[in-house]
Amino acid sequence: MEHAGLAGKRPKHLSTDRDTALARIDHQWQAKLDLLGVLASWRTVTAEQFAALTDRHLSDSHVSRALGDMFALDLIDTGSLWMPGASGDAAVRARMLRPSASHAFDQLMKPRMTYSEWVSVTAGEKFLTGGQYDRHNVLTTELILRVAELLPVATALGERQSLMRDIAYTATGADVPPALANSQKAGDAVIVRGDGVRIVVEMTASWSKAAEQKAFLWAEAMERRPLDDAGFIVVFVVADRTNAGRGSRRSLDAEVRKGISRATRFRPGSIHNRTAGRMLVVDWRDWFPARHEVSDEFLFLSAQRPTGPAGGWEDVSLLDGSAIRPPQRMYAPTAVAHYAAGLRLVPHQLRRGRQPRNLSDITLQRFGFKEPPHLILDPASGAPRDNADRGYGATAATKVPERLVF
Repeated sequence: MEHAGLAGKRPKHLSTDRDTALARIDHQWQAKLDLLGVLASWRTVTAEQFAALTDRHLSDSHVSRALGDMFALDLIDTGSLWMPGASGDAAVRARMLRPSASHAFDQLMKPRMTYSEWVSVTAGEKFLTGGQYDRHNVLTTELILRVAELLPVATALGERQSLMRDIAYTATGADVPPALANSQKAGDAVIVRGDGVRIVVEMTASWSKAAEQKAFLWAEAMERRPLDDAGFIVVFVVADRTNAGRGSRRSLDAEVRKGISRATRFRPGSIHNRTAGRMLVVDWRDWFPARHEVSDEFLFLSAQRPTGPAGGWEDVSLLDGSAIRPPQRMYAPTAVAHYAAGLRLVPHQLRRGRQPRNLSDITLQRFGFKEPPHLILDPASGAPRDNADRGYGATAATKVPERLVF
């Protein structure tokens, strides 16, 4: 096919054979874990987004080799849309990456990981390869990257951390309703404000009965779990595939607004916990009017909610603590930002400056140690061997190995 011009030549960095890749599977280990951590949550990203999330350079030979090895081992899929004139850096940045639909992660990578590495990649969840909706995933990832770069938020997490049962119930110690016990219904991402409010993002490219049912379930969860207790709101970001006018009765924006209005009327909440105040809608073009542009509305995360007279839509900033107040009865609402600093899915800007957690204690407990071993007394002098953990000369002080730190 290559000779016939029907298929392009495989790039050099993807020409590694499986045996070679397997022999050096532990080479460029951290780069490989970074990519797996990104794909475990965001599913499909461009190479440019991977670089932005991890602060790695695509021109780095270690990154290219890691990508080639993972492709050879059936850990990832990669490809790009060919466009006339696309070459060099532009073609590299536009390359798409996603996890392969295989068992290679469980067979090849997981057995070689420490517990801390496994948590940093998967956030404690099973590594899944489904949910590969390219446009939807890339848009969600792009939104989170722009939030991380431009807005004063505590952290941002992906779909696996946005499960409805976790956001509304488990994370705050509440019992999960039987109907949600095994449910996989989730937002597409969650942004955590500095005061702990969770902004669940629903990237919405179409509206159907299933989408409306999900909106009803969010409204029901809000009715059961007040903002003071659970601290979450939901914003539907309308990313229409068509050029239908915003004011058109048939436009996606109009359908989403109708669905949200119906959900909040059916599940209105109480006078102190109105569901209409916690379900919001914004059009992607209101935040990003053109390529390489962001609006003032995005800098305040402005959206609309049906809280006006007769259910009319009112503007509100999702970052405004007086309009959307922080949870008053939620225990340690900002702790998630500190623990999320060890997750590779989190944009690097939101991990910077936070202390990594040491998870090696958990592994020790699994092997029967109730607490970490301590230094013993020196048998000759009887003095505490407190200097044994300090380096001498060019050797640094003894620390927990990097691969055991979350």
